[in-house]
Amino acid sequence: MKGFPSISQYGLTTLLAGITMMLTACGSSEEYKWESWESTGNEASVSIQSENGTSEPLEPGTTLGVYVVNEDGSVTWVNATVDQYGNVILPPEALTGKTIVYTPVQPGWGLAAFSSTPSFYVKPDQSDEEGYEDSDLMIGTATASAAARAFTRASTSVNITLKHMMAKVIINIVDDTGMMDFRAATMNLLHMKNGVTVSLPEQSVTTIENSISDIEMQAYNITDRRLSLRAIVAPQTKAAGEELFELIVPGSRRLCVLPSEAVMTAEQAYVYQVRYTEDGPVLESSYITNWDSAEEEADFTIRTDK
Repeated sequence: MKGFPSISQYGLTTLLAGITMMLTACGSSEEYKWESWESTGNEASVSIQSENGTSEPLEPGTTLGVYVVNEDGSVTWVNATVDQYGNVILPPEALTGKTIVYTPVQPGWGLAAFSSTPSFYVKPDQSDEEGYEDSDLMIGTATASAAARAFTRASTSVNITLKHMMAKVIINIVDDTGMMDFRAATMNLLHMKNGVTVSLPEQSVTTIENSISDIEMQAYNITDRRLSLRAIVAPQTKAAGEELFELIVPGSRRLCVLPSEAVMTAEQAYVYQVRYTEDGPVLESSYITNWDSAEEEADFTIRTDK
């Protein structure tokens, strides 16, 4: 009498494994993330708050260190990366607990950094965008709202607002001699305090007074007769008579000295207008402004009577 063939123990195991693989293939990780995103509602839009009240999205690919203080006092810690839409996915605890974030993420900080005061240092070489951005320490908090956000699957709005914890220096220099070509020039800030200790729970920093270095600035607007540079430094005070920067061109190194005290505080940008004369750089004026307005082009007239 013919019947169904028998299945050995090995054959049964193989068959079950194949069925499991088929079922797994039916549900992609993308579909799983979609459901998780929709059900938890823990999507956060990320912005950088300016002193003037405006805010801008954080760049996609930026990684945030996220610390959530839960109702029982415990702390949940993750690193979260900003996606192409300017959002991150936070732990569900962020909807009810106090959430503090920072960027750029520092290797080795982890959970222990929240209960200690780790150190942060700006980069001595900020001549490229990577060195400059890696020096821009920002800390902020997240706030949750029960109101649904438009154009998103998230059921809860969680907005992260970050503030710059360091100071920024902008130097605009124009040539009065008619003989300079700034495209071959470099500039270093001299003897700058470059480090802070960080309190994440208090969202504050304290300058390390004995940590000092020269900082190579980033040229972001440059022609043969005009040069604009920027760099990030620790909050600090520089006294009148201290050297501010050195301008290096082929065959020449010229220094600029501060005529008056400069008090550089967090979130502020310090703009110096400089003319390059036959006697070297001359600091003509300076002013303090908010971080985002600092890089507007200097209102300088280039003299052509030389």
